[in-house]
Amino acid sequence: MKKILLLTDFSENSINAMRYALQLYYNDFCDFIVMNIHDSMTYTTDDLMVSKPNESIYEALIKENNEKLKRIVNDLKRRSNNRLHTFYPVVDYDVFVDAIKQAILKHNIEYVVMGTNGASNLREALLGSNALKVLRTINCNTLVVPEGHSYRKLEKILLALDIDDYADHKTVVDIINLVKQLDIDIKVVRFLSSEDNLQAKINLDKELLLELLNEKKFTYDTVYGLSLSTILIDDNLSKGADMITLVGQFKGFFERLFTDPSKTKISKNLLLPLMVFHH
Repeated sequence: MKKILLLTDFSENSINAMRYALQLYYNDFCDFIVMNIHDSMTYTTDDLMVSKPNESIYEALIKENNEKLKRIVNDLKRRSNNRLHTFYPVVDYDVFVDAIKQAILKHNIEYVVMGTNGASNLREALLGSNALKVLRTINCNTLVVPEGHSYRKLEKILLALDIDDYADHKTVVDIINLVKQLDIDIKVVRFLSSEDNLQAKINLDKELLLELLNEKKFTYDTVYGLSLSTILIDDNLSKGADMITLVGQFKGFFERLFTDPSKTKISKNLLLPLMVFHH
């Protein structure tokens, strides 16, 4: 039974991400925790207008959001595999990241799902910021679905390995086992610097991958002198893939990834669904 946290701010983009997750896990037993967070750090005077004289602001906000969430959950149920899928709506009024951490612990969450999009207005900019915040601070496997991206059956995923990632790391092995389970192909892209012992690392990667996979089920490419974040916004590198996967093996991995100058481009121009696996 998979435990999956679906985050929504009621935007079309977050709804699209949740629908994507339903299709991705259509044949799996899943408990979906559908969660809306009214971030207590973004309290505004507009919130005062929601409440009636005889109720608190908190009660008014929670009531309104519960009603919206109920409608969304009903829509998800109609689209789901109701033999395998169960839904639990949750509304929380808390600091955004704190609420997610608490939900992960309470519900034993394995995956977090959310959307991200371009910053054409303030609301979208905040959503993009939240997606990056989750990837950087939440220690849980996270799927981010770009704006407007419709689900298509996975045929190939891209696994990007950073300079220090080990190809036989347990999390990489788990990803490859998933590839075998789904009977899909995997494209491995290794990022290298000019200071590495290049050929030795390439040979070791291929040797380890051949122990895990049939050579016909994977391709292996190398990229020199570029930041790992390039994989998220370069359609040449991700060509032919249906999803990008990354592995956070080392402390500071996400700081290196998202303090890159391409950070703002990532939140605006993510090309494919991104699954980040934590260890």
